[in-house]
Amino acid sequence: MIILTQYHIVVRNGIYRAVSDDPPVCPSCQGVLKVRDSKRRQVILADGQIHIFLLRRLKCQKCGALHLELPDLFVPHKHYSREVIDMALSGKIPSCPAENSTIYRWEKERDHKT
Repeated sequence: MIILTQYHIVVRNGIYRAVSDDPPVCPSCQGVLKVRDSKRRQVILADGQIHIFLLRRLKCQKCGALHLELPDLFVPHKHYSREVIDMALSGKIPSCPAENSTIYRWEKERDHKT
């Protein structure tokens, strides 16, 4: 997985794409990556809006590894944005779109990591 930190967002037909400002390189071997395909992924924002992103899957031409390009507003394996999760865990969000059981699970995951 490649976490993008330098990117801009392009919207076409209601679908969002994160376009990297730098050419992607393989994090395993520093090889050249070529686009293999893409997959749709939703993210839920603090106001409850759901945005659909089209994420690129890249294949290394040197080692053959597959990598998903993920903008840093996503948390790997989560549907809520990084902002929602961070605000919910710090108690700085007046009304969170996530259910209490989801926030409880995030807290357990955070406490388990420390």
